[in-house]
Amino acid sequence: MKWGRRKTKETSDSEDRPAPPADAATAEQAGRRGNAAEAVSRYEAAVAQAVRQFGPEAVETLAIRHQLAHWTGESGRPEDAVELFARLLADRERLQGPHHADSELARHQLAHWYGRAGRFQEAVNRYEIMRRVAVQQGRPERALSLMCEVGYWQRQAGDTAAALRTFAEMLRSAQRELGPGHELTGIARQRYAELAGDLPFGNEGGHDGLQNLISAAAEVEASGDFRRAARLYGQIAAQCERLYGHASSQTLSALVGQAKAAVNAGDHAEAAGHFDAVLACMALQGRGPGTREYDILRGQREELARNAARVTFRIGQRTGTLLGQKVQAAPRTACGVLARRPEATYATCVAVVLDETDDHTPAQVPAEQWSAVIRHLAEQRLEATALYFARQDRRPTAADAGLCRRLGLLGVYVSPMDSTNVQVEAYAFTGAEPVYAPVVVVPEETTSPQQAAARPAAGGVAFHPGAEAFGQWREVGRVRPTKEADGPSAFGRYEVLERVGRGGFGDVYLCQDREGVMVAVKTLHAQYAHVPSIRQGFAHEVAAAQRVSGRFTVPVIAADPGADTPWMAVPYVAAPSLQELLERCGSLDEPTVRGLGAGIAVALTAIHAEGIVHLDLKPGNVLLTADGPRVIDFGIAQIELLTEPRRGFAGTYAYASPEQLREQPVFTAASDMFSLGTVLARLALGHSPWGEDTATVVANIRAGTPDLSGLPSSLHDVVRSCLHLDPTRRPTPHEVAEALQPGVAEGDLGPLSLSPEARDLVAAYATMPATRFYETLAHTSDAAEGGAAPTRPLSADDPTATLAHGQEGDGDRPAVPDDDSAPARNAAADLEARIQAWEREAEDREMAQTRHECGEFLEEARSLLGSAHPLTLRLRVSHAMLGFDQPGGVAHAERVVGEAAKHLGEGHPTVRDARTLLAMVKPTGRT
Repeated sequence: MKWGRRKTKETSDSEDRPAPPADAATAEQAGRRGNAAEAVSRYEAAVAQAVRQFGPEAVETLAIRHQLAHWTGESGRPEDAVELFARLLADRERLQGPHHADSELARHQLAHWYGRAGRFQEAVNRYEIMRRVAVQQGRPERALSLMCEVGYWQRQAGDTAAALRTFAEMLRSAQRELGPGHELTGIARQRYAELAGDLPFGNEGGHDGLQNLISAAAEVEASGDFRRAARLYGQIAAQCERLYGHASSQTLSALVGQAKAAVNAGDHAEAAGHFDAVLACMALQGRGPGTREYDILRGQREELARNAARVTFRIGQRTGTLLGQKVQAAPRTACGVLARRPEATYATCVAVVLDETDDHTPAQVPAEQWSAVIRHLAEQRLEATALYFARQDRRPTAADAGLCRRLGLLGVYVSPMDSTNVQVEAYAFTGAEPVYAPVVVVPEETTSPQQAAARPAAGGVAFHPGAEAFGQWREVGRVRPTKEADGPSAFGRYEVLERVGRGGFGDVYLCQDREGVMVAVKTLHAQYAHVPSIRQGFAHEVAAAQRVSGRFTVPVIAADPGADTPWMAVPYVAAPSLQELLERCGSLDEPTVRGLGAGIAVALTAIHAEGIVHLDLKPGNVLLTADGPRVIDFGIAQIELLTEPRRGFAGTYAYASPEQLREQPVFTAASDMFSLGTVLARLALGHSPWGEDTATVVANIRAGTPDLSGLPSSLHDVVRSCLHLDPTRRPTPHEVAEALQPGVAEGDLGPLSLSPEARDLVAAYATMPATRFYETLAHTSDAAEGGAAPTRPLSADDPTATLAHGQEGDGDRPAVPDDDSAPARNAAADLEARIQAWEREAEDREMAQTRHECGEFLEEARSLLGSAHPLTLRLRVSHAMLGFDQPGGVAHAERVVGEAAKHLGEGHPTVRDARTLLAMVKPTGRT
């Protein structure tokens, strides 16, 4: 920054400019050292001195005021920064003009601090105005930069779909105006890919929005980020399956892209799995075993599988040089962890555990310290790949082997040859004996190796930048409501954003108060709200739930049982469920199971103390936060029993107690202990101890014959005691908590030992806007839309298996919700395979017969998948088009195609072909 005074009649260019206020330079140094409060104090003094030295309207004074406003915001006072920048902007526009560069910078900063203050919509509006001005001025680069700011603050506000549209427009404009290689084009491409990969399906109009994601994936692949490209192609394939079908050419193309990217990333095991999906898709298309293309790809898949079995250690050239330097400096004691960035296929980071300054040897480093280093690397989004040791003979010891097996990492042994060279050997420890792993050095063209701090820093997961602490819970920025036209607008102080679920006893709404605190509000259906006994029972259960408090529960924080629509509210918790953790990670290690089980048991102690029996304890009703588990939905099962006075049970078969299966009218807390035993076994084994299908599960639970083979011996006694058929012989939750982790009952859970993948999952939820993961809210155990009875075989873990026997459907409402769960995907795939076979044989049939059979498939799709599922929509269009020659057929077909286009997009092949045919037949007058 240049310091000086404006030229006046008394000054000239040759005169020396006066020195800046001394406090200004000191203030800037303090701020950059991280002491924002000191910077503010010193800049305040500098402003006063500048006013005396230069005058209040001097450019120098305005510059110091700018820095004061900036560091005021950075000191934790964003609203004060808004006020300071607003006054500064007014003065700059008056003194320097609205289009001066300094005025534009102040305007930009004012919008920025509006956003930092949580006033996201104000930031969006101001950046949008600036963008329009830049467009009018013919400044495309500035306009696109400002468009990026618009999208950023839309995303901060939780309006992810609007942000995606902004970045899609930015990407198209940048490619058109600046070219595909421009830096802003790359930024737009990256932002679009980040958002498009995370959005729930359907936000961008089906086919039309998918094309932008396909282009983004191709650009990400072209940039060399193959791992990320593979993930994007996988998401594209899943959306293509829904939009076009499992056997469509679009799905096959996406699966091929995913497999190709995995191969380029060097992840052979992952690539082999993707090749399996490609081969399955080809078989659905009728190009299965025996065809030349299929057999060639199967051979390539087998070669990939063989390569995956061969372990190779890959290290970047510069990282290898850094590793050699560490070993040269401490040839007897050096040891540490080698890690890689998420997008890399080779080691890019050296984390030192012992170096030349340490008096210890590697054998004296406890295993817990190695684990702590690996966790710290994971927090920096680095994946540990190997442990390294300075070893003259380069041979692993038994202690090395045990440590590497425990951590699941390679062992790398390095010895100096001379003053400049080292020798490196690597071993894998997957079997009884160490297996030699070839070492491959990979050139690093652009990035320098990292040297990470080996000792973990304090602190937990980094949360969303717009989130602020609110007790144990989190609050996020304002979110744009998407209310139903005839739905409620608010419950008490909580504004309705959207309805996110419907259960047997009521609806669930995502809501927000005036301060931005997110809650889930659960209501009682109207038909129950007018029944005095049910309303009174609801009030009783809610009052009991409000008394529950504890570290491992999600309490009821507000309620109004006397309202026209009775409701209760629980905090929104940005966390995945244990069910999602199991789906991502499979079985969990014994220390993790102990920690999670102990926390759940402590939660049950608090719940049972208020006379509540959960009756639906399962992994889906336990959320995993950064500091432990949270049990949700306690008391909901009792409310469902109040509102559903029919024969049956409230719960989930796979986790129900024998008493629940016998449909007893009254339950004790021991029922939850049986469910806890099942949960513990499920977490440790990776599968249900009772079997897979519902009939087997029910029979085994009633007989008390769990399959606990493979359960760690240290967990066997506590699980067995919980699964005792006699409720009186089961332990209390306090006894289970103490058995799993002594001291936890007093609140001392300690840090959970989570894998890097699990920590990433927790961090992903914690760093996303609330509306991204509303499905993890505490919702009713009846996940089916309206609670309609199942019309297909149920697996024991299927959410729809929570329905009571003999339940009636609700008219035309689909029996299974239109979701993206594994059962729904399997049902869609099975139905589609039958339709594919039918279509291949339908060419010679009469149109009337074809339409009749299409109608039967349509009804089946409605029943299985719901009326809004893409396969149902495609069948509905086909059925309408097959009857266009009937009276009124063309008009009917036009309506059907128009409705389908809202979900599938105008560019979808089904919609496009139907529009073309209708344009051809409409002039014939058949309406």
